[in-house]
Amino acid sequence: MTHVLAVYGKDDIVNYVLGSIDDEEKSDIESLVQSDPRAAGIVRDIEKDHLGDGETVDLLYYRRLKKLKSLASSARLLQE
Repeated sequence: MTHVLAVYGKDDIVNYVLGSIDDEEKSDIESLVQSDPRAAGIVRDIEKDHLGDGETVDLLYYRRLKKLKSLASSARLLQE
């Protein structure tokens, strides 16, 4: 199955990190991040300070972001 970034874009990836999408979309976004360098780039560009108020970070947001970064790295799409 091929996913197109136009179907799931930056807002969807951010919503994944924020935990505001359903399980089916989570699976689609995880697959997208593993297969599309553009999606991996979006994940790379999301920083911890985008997930909190600048002083604190929600641990669940951070864990979801780390999961996406790990998926992209394991697919060798993310260069850190």
